Amino acid sequence: MVDQSEPPRKLSRQQLRAQAREKYDADGWIAALAIQDLPLQEAIRAAIGARHVTRAELEAAIGVSLVGDPRPIRGMRKA
Repeated sequence: MVDQSEPPRKLSRQQLRAQAREKYDADGWIAALAIQDLPLQEAIRAAIGARHVTRAELEAAIGVSLVGDPRPIRGMRKA
């Protein structure tokens, strides 16, 4: 059984770099990030189509940071 009172372990730099290199298609990112927001799902599908992209490429394509709660990226203009 997992103790819920312990904070989650912080990822190592190596793990963070590995995550940054991961590439998924639109449905893969939607599943990996457990995105429930239907408009955000559609924006992801429209932005990357069938391509496989990294998280950074996905965030740049949709103009939204997907860390924590999705929010607009400063300095990014909506297309």
